[in-house]
Amino acid sequence: MNGVRILPRCAAAVALVIQLAGCAVFTETYGIQQVDDWAAANEPLARSGKIKWSQFYTQYLEKVSATPVISQGPIVETLGIMVTASLFYERGHLSKADFESVQRIVRTYQTIDGAAANMLARDALVRALERDGKSPDLKSSASLR
Repeated sequence: MNGVRILPRCAAAVALVIQLAGCAVFTETYGIQQVDDWAAANEPLARSGKIKWSQFYTQYLEKVSATPVISQGPIVETLGIMVTASLFYERGHLSKADFESVQRIVRTYQTIDGAAANMLARDALVRALERDGKSPDLKSSASLR
């Protein structure tokens, strides 16, 4: 008889855990969607010059960091690279073509392999800075690798 009473309690506990997990997944998905919507709405502003690229990527990084996501590490690293690249671009240490090359690498590879995208983007950024020789301190930019 005792086993019969425990079974409904266990079932209720399991049901509660499943519901809570479902809420967490919904909250995470909703948060990611809000950030994606913000990025889609604001990237054209950066492209048109209405806001600086560094402002766009900094705000994007802040929004991603504030969103409860299980695996946000690679995107946080990507956005950090893009903040750095945009600041070098805006300060004249990186050409527009080189900046757009870093952006293109990130867009192309981040959906396939975030870590590889970050490595390729970092390498492209460092190569561009070394090639152009415009960086005020190439030794510190080489540490990005």
